[in-house]
Amino acid sequence: MQKEKHRLLNLLGDGKFGARGHSLEEILCFPGTRVAILERVDNWIKDPALDSRVLWIRGMAGRGKSTIASTVVHNWKTRASCAIFHFRRGQTALNARVVCALARQLGSTLIPQVKGALLDALRENQDIADKQLEEQFETLLVASLSKLGDHTHPILIVLDALDESDEGKEAIALINFIDRHLPSLPPNVKFLLTCRPEGSLPRTLESRGWRQENLDMDADVTNDIDTFFQEKFSEMRHAHRLSESWPQSGQLARLVDMSQGLFQWARTALNYIHDGSPTDRLRMLLKHPERWSGLDELYHQILQKAFHNAKLDAERTELLRAMLATLVLAPVPVHLEVLAGLHGDQELFEGVEMTDVIQFLRRDLLADLASLILIPASIDEPLLLMHASIADLLTDRTRCKHRSYLIDYEQKHCQLASLCLGVMVKSLKRNICGLSQTWQSTSEMTVSADQKVHRTLRYSCLAWSTHLTQGNRHPQADDTLWTSILANFEILSKDKLLFWLEVMVLVRGVPDALRMAREVHQWLLVSLYSHFKDSWADISLTPCSEGLEASDDLKKHTLLWHDTQRFVSMFTEPIAYGPQHIYASALPSCPTGTELGKYYARHATVKTIQGAKETWSSILWTRSVGESVLGTRFSADGQSIAVLTREGRLHFREPSAGDMIGTPCNVPASRSDLMVLSSDLRALASRSDNNTIRLWDAHTGNSIGQPLEGHSDWITSISLPPGSDGTVIAFGSYDKRIRLWDARTGNSIGQPLEGHSGLINSMSFSPDGTVLASGSDDNTIRLWDPRTGHSIGQAIEGHAGLINAISFSPDGTVLASGSGDNTIRLWDAGTGNRIGLPLEGHSNCIASISFSPDGTVLASGSYDKTIRLWDPRTGNSIGLPLEGHSGLINSMSFSPDGTVLASGSDDNTIRLWDACPRKNIGQPLQSHSGLVNSMSFSPDGTVIASGFDDNTIRIWDAHTGNRIGQPLEGHSGWINSISFSPDSTVLASASEDGTIRLWDARTGHSIDQPIEDHSNRIQSLSFSPNGTVLASGSYDGKIRLWDARTRNGIGQPLEGHSNRIQSVSFSPNGTVLASGSYDGTIRLWDALTGSSIGLPLEGHSGWITCVSFSPDGTVVASGSDDSTIRLWDARTGHSIGHALEGHSGWINSISFSPNGTVLASGSIDRMIRLWDGRTGEVIGQPIENESGWVISTLFLHEDTPFIALHANGCVLALRESEPASEARPTKSPAPSLPFNLPDVWRLRARPTCAS
Repeated sequence: MQKEKHRLLNLLGDGKFGARGHSLEEILCFPGTRVAILERVDNWIKDPALDSRVLWIRGMAGRGKSTIASTVVHNWKTRASCAIFHFRRGQTALNARVVCALARQLGSTLIPQVKGALLDALRENQDIADKQLEEQFETLLVASLSKLGDHTHPILIVLDALDESDEGKEAIALINFIDRHLPSLPPNVKFLLTCRPEGSLPRTLESRGWRQENLDMDADVTNDIDTFFQEKFSEMRHAHRLSESWPQSGQLARLVDMSQGLFQWARTALNYIHDGSPTDRLRMLLKHPERWSGLDELYHQILQKAFHNAKLDAERTELLRAMLATLVLAPVPVHLEVLAGLHGDQELFEGVEMTDVIQFLRRDLLADLASLILIPASIDEPLLLMHASIADLLTDRTRCKHRSYLIDYEQKHCQLASLCLGVMVKSLKRNICGLSQTWQSTSEMTVSADQKVHRTLRYSCLAWSTHLTQGNRHPQADDTLWTSILANFEILSKDKLLFWLEVMVLVRGVPDALRMAREVHQWLLVSLYSHFKDSWADISLTPCSEGLEASDDLKKHTLLWHDTQRFVSMFTEPIAYGPQHIYASALPSCPTGTELGKYYARHATVKTIQGAKETWSSILWTRSVGESVLGTRFSADGQSIAVLTREGRLHFREPSAGDMIGTPCNVPASRSDLMVLSSDLRALASRSDNNTIRLWDAHTGNSIGQPLEGHSDWITSISLPPGSDGTVIAFGSYDKRIRLWDARTGNSIGQPLEGHSGLINSMSFSPDGTVLASGSDDNTIRLWDPRTGHSIGQAIEGHAGLINAISFSPDGTVLASGSGDNTIRLWDAGTGNRIGLPLEGHSNCIASISFSPDGTVLASGSYDKTIRLWDPRTGNSIGLPLEGHSGLINSMSFSPDGTVLASGSDDNTIRLWDACPRKNIGQPLQSHSGLVNSMSFSPDGTVIASGFDDNTIRIWDAHTGNRIGQPLEGHSGWINSISFSPDSTVLASASEDGTIRLWDARTGHSIDQPIEDHSNRIQSLSFSPNGTVLASGSYDGKIRLWDARTRNGIGQPLEGHSNRIQSVSFSPNGTVLASGSYDGTIRLWDALTGSSIGLPLEGHSGWITCVSFSPDGTVVASGSDDSTIRLWDARTGHSIGHALEGHSGWINSISFSPNGTVLASGSIDRMIRLWDGRTGEVIGQPIENESGWVISTLFLHEDTPFIALHANGCVLALRESEPASEARPTKSPAPSLPFNLPDVWRLRARPTCAS
């Protein structure tokens, strides 16, 4: 019986690590301290009131939140069933196991009833560890504990450091789960939560109205810290045989003041004093209190001392930095053996045994950091940072500035990726455990796995994808490190991929393997293709001589990792059973035509003689729901699919296997064939039998507001605006009219929309909610302004049958319609003009249509029971029809990344399809022959120049969108920057090839020879206002000035930055040049003498992406990789106000309006934001565009629109005087198709602004 209990608990993994947490979290409150708050928490646990089931403790870093949480669990562990989990930043895989870790602890409790309930749940759900987080929560916690209604002992669940969860995903999900399921749990189940006061988490918690404790307002903390110091110094006196009078009372008081109320400061200071000569270290600490007060200052002093002791040996210094970086960036726990294994090939350790290397790290190299790092006595325990605030400091460029221990996030991830891949290439092999029997299960090989898979290999297998994908945000193709990384990545992909999967099976990491394969596949699709498609042949192990072959080789890698996802997902069960089943059960069933099959079929131990599949099936899975499916919709994060049935049941399924998440929500009395979900999945609108509409809470099933009445006939169509929580509803009727309602008030909005001569079958709001499209039995489509109720233009005609389905493209420029004439048509949403020919192929009426999130794929579902995919740019069908449903297709929804399509049918099933036909996998997400790296508008506003990664420049007519002349060719590397001379006659281009070329902007002819003097790629160019001087900034860290007429260099290079130059810009009078660098600083230079002006401008925590002067030259604006913009006084160098925050990605461009009152910014988050150029206050709402990254923003003249240029070649025009919140880009009549560059430019402006 005991063995069976142990087996069941082992299904949940190791719960103790989540309970143990960091070193600080293991320490309990010192006796006599935190008495008041601990008493309040005790009283809360005892309180039976239903309104006090959740308590959250807030406080800034170092206040002692985790110590209090651990103390509460320690004090109650014999009186209650307790479970605690400490979140860790960056350790995604561990954080995702939070529920299993909590359940494991509850299943080991001393209370038999609780233990029994957990074991029963495990017995019935033995695969629960592989399920989604919510299903784990409901099965292991809600379902189990809800059975204990008569149980009186407290059940305490503690979630500590919620803010350390990656991007807050698990934390917010858990908060929502707790809130939703609290009524189902017995009153003795309590949740204790802790988090810092910053970010969105506190707002999420405050909105719940739960009880809270604020440690930042704790008045008793000074006395507690004083008590803590006294007791610890007493222990220190005894250990070091010091005088009873040491330390003096005055010294003690000064230490308390220096702590600033932070227990973490007190603990770290005591550790530091204890680790050396206590009297000397205390004297040193008190001699300069300004250097040691506060956490940052204390950490700096300890770090500086450690690095000072190592500075005489450069190799030792770099090794110490590498150790710190590994601890900070590791996604899984790190042992001393792992540090020694990863970094032990240093010349320093030549000829030294591994055990001696480990002892050197413990006793020597890391000894000076013992007050910041827990260095365990046993090699079986991981090293841990004492507090998350240490990692915060080490990775913050602003707080660390140029100190030697600053961790360059990307660089160190790259180095760790290289080390991990090197270990894997060297150590991975077939059947690594030497198993002779295929039937041996993973659970039977624990000892063998521990012996054969050494810790360094285990870490490498679990961590390599994180280091690889996090380390390539801005790689350089000629980088030796990256060349090595890609070479080893190719070996892993083509030779050792299944051997890696073996290890993942042995360490019970199959779900992690699936996540990692997806991570790598997305990396290949986006980042790697963008940066390395031209250099892939150089590092490829397969013969490739030209760009085409290199690109094909890259596509094979992308296909291979797509296949790996499908392979692990489809064969999870046999693979997880035991590593040899990879070869005996899964591989024989792998389609032979896939890249995975081609590379690895020879490893199969069972051969398929007949009936082998050539490719993966388009269908990923099918699930019967027992009722007709009316709606399917992916959640915004792609982690769940909402399924709405005709019987009024709403439930959620996880995408990987289709398993149900939680229990269905039943909408009372809502049985209807007409129901619609809001885009945020919070609200549901349904038709009732009495011609009314009801709104429901999609999670609780409760009605919202009163029934909406007004139609005199049967309601035939319902639509909710994107982003709506159901407060606005449009519905059409058999009476041929459309009505808009405010669900909050129950009032009709305006008059009915009239114009159709037939019943309304379908409606759709544009993505920004400013246009409503309706399709009718009269075979026409109409566009409406929902704010005024007015019809926009004439009825759109062309179909020969009734309109069943309509949908806007994500950018709102194209409207697709599906008809009873069996065709789909595309329309220009701005003009109503027809785009191209009808899309033909279905043999029956079109029932539903849906665009992919990037607008590059259109899906159509039909009464012929098939789904077809179309390229809306060309009108061509993509791949074969998706067949499998036996009823009409009611609904379809793409996943947020566009790779998966969910469909719901009258056949009572939901199906998930692979939306990436194999011929398209591996193509860049932006589908044109070259990626747009740079764009520039001529100062006279007549032409646009674009630079591509195919080494060419193209010129476009800004008014017609037509290309002018032939591509400008001459560079041998992609184009990073282009700039027009002030008179628009000369175009300068800078390239990866390290040269600058000048072109006649009217003829496209090259002007003389290229300018060659930089020793690395040139990133930025800028003409002086009078056009006589050209400035260039390069990755060689230098800025050069050139005579634009003679192309000769002017003076010496401007040197001062410690890293590559990202941006250069002249002041309006041409006397000052501003430069922004990867070193995180901005510098000002005298453009006449080349002398540096003042000190560097510091404040950003990331590298500088762009700089720009205000029109009067008094303000410098800078954009950064840290997603913020800063304003600086150009005369004094002082920062003006706070950082301008709002973007969620690095800033690509900033531009002042001609009068300096408005600053525009564009980012990779696809947002354009407007700011007050004097105060930095935000103006209006951001302008979001799905066309691609915003790579350039500019104002031409006072009377012309603001212009934004997008990475896929789209041009957005917006008048400065228009409120940003009302801006809705629509296309001008010129281009008829939504082509991307280089086919055609799109100049888009509001109709009222179009010239």
